[in-house]
Amino acid sequence: MTGPSIAQMVVVATLLGLQELGMLPQHKSGFFCNDPALSYPYLGDTISMAFIICSIIACPLLLILITELVFTDSEQSTRSKVVHSSKKAVWLYRSYAYGLMFNISIIEVMKAVSGIPRPTFFDICEPDTAMTCNGSDFVSTFECTSTRFSTWYQMDSYHSFPSGHTSLSVYCGLFMAWYLQRRAFDWSHRTVFLVPVLQLICITYAVVCSLTRISDHRHHWWDVLTGSVVGIICLVYTVIVLCDNFSYAKEENAEDMNMTASQLTTRTTI
Repeated sequence: MTGPSIAQMVVVATLLGLQELGMLPQHKSGFFCNDPALSYPYLGDTISMAFIICSIIACPLLLILITELVFTDSEQSTRSKVVHSSKKAVWLYRSYAYGLMFNISIIEVMKAVSGIPRPTFFDICEPDTAMTCNGSDFVSTFECTSTRFSTWYQMDSYHSFPSGHTSLSVYCGLFMAWYLQRRAFDWSHRTVFLVPVLQLICITYAVVCSLTRISDHRHHWWDVLTGSVVGIICLVYTVIVLCDNFSYAKEENAEDMNMTASQLTTRTTI
């Protein structure tokens, strides 16, 4: 299946940027006065968005490129090996990037439509109507008045559902683990120990990034759960539909094993 053109991806990225900057229509779902679930102090992020962005962009590219270089037929010349590996890596990474863009689009739309406050909502936003409401009344309209946080942080205080950190880290971590399983886990290569360790690191990355969103009180548990589901759905779509379940890897491994078997048979006959 052919992914979107570069122009289409640029258009989508531009719309997502406008959405993130609050330049497109967004919904505010409101809150209950004195809601303890929204009264946690903001103490920062254990895993920052900058780290997430860098890891989801750089790690898969490096992993795919290195893996393809290692498992490409060693009998080729160095130049041919690099060219062949790079082409496959670029094709796979393009499919990964398409799925990643699809993932981000879903998350951003859900955040804009739901407008659910974060657990740190009162501390970051300091809504004006929260100062005059009584008891457990529901407040449907409000404006943030905080002078301690920027406009972006105030707007982000009611973008809790679903968790973008979780969705992106789950998508990235499980994609790399799945890719390694299909591409590198072959008894004909000496990776019996290395591959499971790398897969464990990928899965741990996804789990830690997800759980810290709850421990940092940046998301409700249902935000993280929904983000995980979105990430897994996008992952399955990318791997099964766009990457054809990395079927080329199994075909190449089978060809390598057949060639090895033929060589052994020839040597035995001689």
